[in-house]
Amino acid sequence: MAKKPPIAPPSADATEDEGIQPAKPARFHGSALAGASFDDVDLRDARLHNVSLAGAELDDVDLRDARLHNASLAGAKLDDVDLRDARLHNVSLAKAELDDVDLRDARLHNATLAGASLDDISLAGARINDADAAATRWSDASLRRARFEGSDLREVEIVGCAIDGLTIDGVRIDRLLEEAKARSHASQAPKATEKEAPTKKPKKERKP
Repeated sequence: MAKKPPIAPPSADATEDEGIQPAKPARFHGSALAGASFDDVDLRDARLHNVSLAGAELDDVDLRDARLHNASLAGAKLDDVDLRDARLHNVSLAKAELDDVDLRDARLHNATLAGASLDDISLAGARINDADAAATRWSDASLRRARFEGSDLREVEIVGCAIDGLTIDGVRIDRLLEEAKARSHASQAPKATEKEAPTKKPKKERKP
């Protein structure tokens, strides 16, 4: 299938020349954009409601403060995408490929990440509620201060990730690991041998 041409925002020069106000945040409602290609696009504060982006390719896209509701990004490829402070509600990223994606301080509610590949992403300070992240692989990701609540994390693989302050259902995972490592080192340490009590020398008999 032929690749769709990238969607580009209007240039700043054109806006100034025409003497018009900057464009309002983009709004997509009930749009079918499956397989679409977004390259170098500014979609800050965009609103995407009932949108299908399944299999789409997003490269160098700015989605800061965007709102995605009932959106499908299943099987999509996201590379160099900025989703800081975004709100994702009822969003599917199943089997999607996320590389260099910034989700700092984002909010994900009822999101599907099952089977997704997440490499070099940041979820620092993010809040993830009721998410399906089963069988996902997290590589070289920042999960600092991220919070997971009521989420399915079965068979999740975390490799080379920063987890300082990561909390799952109220439990600090970094502290849990530190305690487990401490117990492991303690159990492997050689036990100190008890000192043998010194033997008393027999008393010499006095001569009569």
